[in-house]
Amino acid sequence: MNNAKLIRIDDDAAVAALGEKYAKAFEFLRRPDLKDLPLGRQEIDGDRVYAIICENDLKPIGDVQRPEFHKRYIDVQAPITGTELFGVPDLPEEVANGPFDEKGDGALFDAKCPMQPVKPGECIIFEPFVAHAPCHTDVPGTRVRKAIVKVLY
Repeated sequence: MNNAKLIRIDDDAAVAALGEKYAKAFEFLRRPDLKDLPLGRQEIDGDRVYAIICENDLKPIGDVQRPEFHKRYIDVQAPITGTELFGVPDLPEEVANGPFDEKGDGALFDAKCPMQPVKPGECIIFEPFVAHAPCHTDVPGTRVRKAIVKVLY
């Protein structure tokens, strides 16, 4: 799995090993009311750390996905309900050095992706320049509620 990190949200040792930069993100992900929060942006620490609660219809796995990558923010993605499959391709150098939306902190590209399942109670972490294709499933009609915590790199 490229350089993405899959960990259990309640694994104190794994969370501590990530470093202080992640402390507020995991404090948020460990909230007992996480599943009850309204959709949209949740303030944590201004633009340094914030979360987005969203619900998505998951896409079936295809031969090619549209992964993304970021330069300024770390994505900590945690399904709250349902298992989500994340494509985790390598980031080609020509894509990393190609066109990039600085304001939106992202770029998309086409790639074949190995898939990594992530279940409630787990999260997957994508640091800058680690490509990821979220919102996939191998079970048609699946919908997931999740938290995406953005941590300024």
